Amino acid sequence: MKKRAGLGLRKRLLGVTLIPILLFGIVIILCSCNRLAKSVHQEVESGLKNVAQSAAYIFEKEFPGEYQQNSGSTGIFKGDRKTEEAAEILETLKEISGADISIFYQDTRVVTTILNKENKPIVGSKANAVIIRDVYKGETERFYAETSINGQDYFAYYCPMYDSQKKCTGMIFAGKPSYYVREIVLQGVLPIVTIIILAVLAMSVIMWQYSERLTGAMRNLQTFLMKVERGDFTAELGEVVEQRKDELGRIGKSAVQMQCALRELVERDSLTGLYNRHYGENWLKKVIDGAKERNSAFSVAIADIDFFKKFNDNYGHDCGDLVLRKVSNIMRKNMKKQGCAARWGGEEFLLVFSEKGLDTSLEEAEKISEKIRKLRIPYGDKELGVTVTIGIIEGNPKRNMDELIKAADQALYEGKESGRDRVQVGVVKVAAPPC
Repeated sequence: MKKRAGLGLRKRLLGVTLIPILLFGIVIILCSCNRLAKSVHQEVESGLKNVAQSAAYIFEKEFPGEYQQNSGSTGIFKGDRKTEEAAEILETLKEISGADISIFYQDTRVVTTILNKENKPIVGSKANAVIIRDVYKGETERFYAETSINGQDYFAYYCPMYDSQKKCTGMIFAGKPSYYVREIVLQGVLPIVTIIILAVLAMSVIMWQYSERLTGAMRNLQTFLMKVERGDFTAELGEVVEQRKDELGRIGKSAVQMQCALRELVERDSLTGLYNRHYGENWLKKVIDGAKERNSAFSVAIADIDFFKKFNDNYGHDCGDLVLRKVSNIMRKNMKKQGCAARWGGEEFLLVFSEKGLDTSLEEAEKISEKIRKLRIPYGDKELGVTVTIGIIEGNPKRNMDELIKAADQALYEGKESGRDRVQVGVVKVAAPPC
């Protein structure tokens, strides 16, 4: 389910980031095609104009004179030469420029490089009505982006031609097939399209990897918060979130700070700073379970401040609270590497010695008792002394928590009855087997 949710999130992230990039790429392609097409058209128009004007100049140079039709001969003459003799000149110009060329007498082709299906020049064919109107009759040069000649579309440039009296006697055409121009545009756009596609693919890979890391961090953070919600204050957030420098990393750090604050609130006693009774019980349960699994030793002790009531009665509750804090501070420091120290209630404390037998635990308990005995607590103009009585028993993983606490409490009672300010060793009574 989590993997499916993560995949859905990555898809949404990719959609949010890649769709705008893809749309932007499409806009770039369309704009590039449009601009390139205009540039190519302008270039083609300029080139065809030069070809048409060059062809007209050469034709007039090689064929001086006026158009005429001789009665004893077929065909059209210009001066004393047949216009069909210009075919060789036009073919040479076509080889140089790549453009087809036609010479019109009035509205009819008399020489051309355009061939029909039989591979013969389409001499005798007429220009279409629009071109006749614009160029021949209108006597203006014109470029046409789409004009059909012999069943094929051309980019064409037409120039009117004049006789010595400045009368329009025909036209000259230079043109290239439309597919040729489209291929130029396509060749120009293709690299742009390729770059954009590669860029989108690269961005897809980068965003997929980024979204995978992001969703992984979010899953990690979600799991961490769920553990904290269930009361697991030992859960670790993990480097995948903690090492991030973005907002998610800051949220992760805030979540860890929240965890620490909740742990202090839930696990710690607000007055003494020791673990509270609930935490102490959970700790002892874990120690018992660990001893069952690993057959390890442990000890349990209950400590009580001797004659604590006199501090409250003689000096007030402020003094009593101060005594509790000072004693708790010694217990916390000395139990830091030994196990757990918790405030059990009032002036009573639970001490759990993990992974330690009774002899070692007894030594540590004696050290705590001695340090508290030497403690002097300044209060007003007095220095107050304080002692504790500790009842300690060797842990038995076969007994439950209540039985162990009861045995330690019994040892504490015996210590109190024996004069206080001592560490009293007790035993866990094992019930006799039934007869």
